[in-house]
Amino acid sequence: MKKSNNHRFEFYTPESYTPQGSLVYLMIRNKSIYQRLADMKLADLNITASQMSMLMMIAHGEKATISSISQLLGINAAATVRVVQKLELMQLIQKLPSSRDGRVTYLSLSAKGKRLIKDIPDRLCDLLNDSLKGFTLEEFDQLKSYLLRIEANNLQQFKDS
Repeated sequence: MKKSNNHRFEFYTPESYTPQGSLVYLMIRNKSIYQRLADMKLADLNITASQMSMLMMIAHGEKATISSISQLLGINAAATVRVVQKLELMQLIQKLPSSRDGRVTYLSLSAKGKRLIKDIPDRLCDLLNDSLKGFTLEEFDQLKSYLLRIEANNLQQFKDS
């Protein structure tokens, strides 16, 4: 770890970089493990972690669209469309055309989706709390603040480019 000219640490250098040492690699690996565990916890609801993620985005987001969900979850639009189609087939969501712009279609939970979504937080809270075993409340808050700082830094890179 060395200090660069603009007074910031360079935690990564081309000479020392390995994927396994990358925070992104560790976050992706943890996300993958989390999704497999969530799949197990959600199996009795007959939904997958990917489907649950979209249902939660639709339930708790403002004016969810395929594009907004794709961007938030970091998955391509084609994959998002496939999951949305499956959720429609399961009668968990419905598409609503925008009254302002006919090109825009919003997604909303159906009555069945609203009933199902009520059963998800118990399972997720158990999973998340088990993931945080051994953490203090202070460490938990600190971890969240670090992740938010990384996100802010990444968003700033978009603005700067």
